[in-house]
Amino acid sequence: MKTFGETLRELRTAQDYGLRQTAGKVGISPTYLSRIERGKERPPKPETIKALAKVLAADPDILFRLSASTDPDVVDYLHEHPHAMTLLRYMREADFSQSEIEKLFQTAEEIRSVSISVDGNEQTFSV
Repeated sequence: MKTFGETLRELRTAQDYGLRQTAGKVGISPTYLSRIERGKERPPKPETIKALAKVLAADPDILFRLSASTDPDVVDYLHEHPHAMTLLRYMREADFSQSEIEKLFQTAEEIRSVSISVDGNEQTFSV
């Protein structure tokens, strides 16, 4: 498995961005970005990780996973919705497989798409 820095460098070069260009868009120094990519610095703060993901058109969850950090938006959500934390703990304790997690996700999407019958005509609303 690649490190945070290696992945970051691959994403940056895939976008054909230089160190200075990327660092400037994110608001960090090129030296600092270079040190992160070479593993000389720990992964940056969550806000910087999110900015890097946005600039590099990357999935922030992948970068957070590699950084051993957590997206503060997710942490806030879990604090605001304690049952979500209970669900996550249940999934971990029950050792949900990837397939089971995907089914759960599909079910969640179906729940968010509400069908309502109005005057005999069914209408689907996405919330």
